[in-house]
Amino acid sequence: MDNHSAGFGKTLLRIRKNKHYSQQYMAENKIHQSTYSKMERDLIEPTLGNYRHLLSRLDMTDEELHYIMNEYNHSEKEQLVAAFMNLSFNDVPRLQEIREKALTYLGVHTDYIIADIVQLTDALIILAKTGNIVDARKEVRPVWKRLEKLDGWYLVELRMINAMLFLFPIDEAILISGTALAQIQRYAGHPSASKIAISLRYNLCLLLLKNGRYAETITRINELIPAAKEAGSYRHLCVCYLRKGFALAKTGNSEGQLLIDQAFRLIEAADDQAFKANLENEYHLLKEQSAC
Repeated sequence: MDNHSAGFGKTLLRIRKNKHYSQQYMAENKIHQSTYSKMERDLIEPTLGNYRHLLSRLDMTDEELHYIMNEYNHSEKEQLVAAFMNLSFNDVPRLQEIREKALTYLGVHTDYIIADIVQLTDALIILAKTGNIVDARKEVRPVWKRLEKLDGWYLVELRMINAMLFLFPIDEAILISGTALAQIQRYAGHPSASKIAISLRYNLCLLLLKNGRYAETITRINELIPAAKEAGSYRHLCVCYLRKGFALAKTGNSEGQLLIDQAFRLIEAADDQAFKANLENEYHLLKEQSAC
């Protein structure tokens, strides 16, 4: 914990004064007064136990404190990871930009996750430019070899697996997503874990659909629809209706087109033009791929 170099003491002092807390309140008989004073002057770093105590007294998470320490911004690494996880995978210029920033970061730091991002961006650039899934998979294999050797996956590894899931053959993707979802259960109630789990399930449904596994697609989407309704997520519901409708239509069920139409009526009613464009693009790509 490199709190000293990150200006931990100055940040602690600023927050304490903003909250009108005294040093005595912060120490609360758990930290000696002189020790606490040295922390605020960046003369010493807190032990892990003291650090947790201070977070509790400030009513803050570690994430929020570091965000403030970084002048109300994410760290360079956090920005890189977020940029990669949030990008549109067919956006080649943005992929190349993230790749260059990641390489620059690796010129100063040794970091497995950022190194993984370099290889994943290489794979995605190949896929976007050539459509060659075989060559793209070659780039992503070293990342998977590293991850599959780990004794367990934590949130950042689970995000990486979700980002690369569609690069695996379908049967392998099913096994990997199943393992990932089982490990996410350890994080029950954690908001980030819940988002990863939902994203994994939706991504797997799309993979199944693209691979012509229509019955499996319908079964899995039927499990997602109640949760989307309960959460009031019209976007998730639109995706469910579109994908289930497409799968039904491909099996000759006339209800399929009705569900597809319902998806577009729902997004039209929400007046969400950006997401409507994404939905239309997905529908176009699904029809194009199924015609091949």
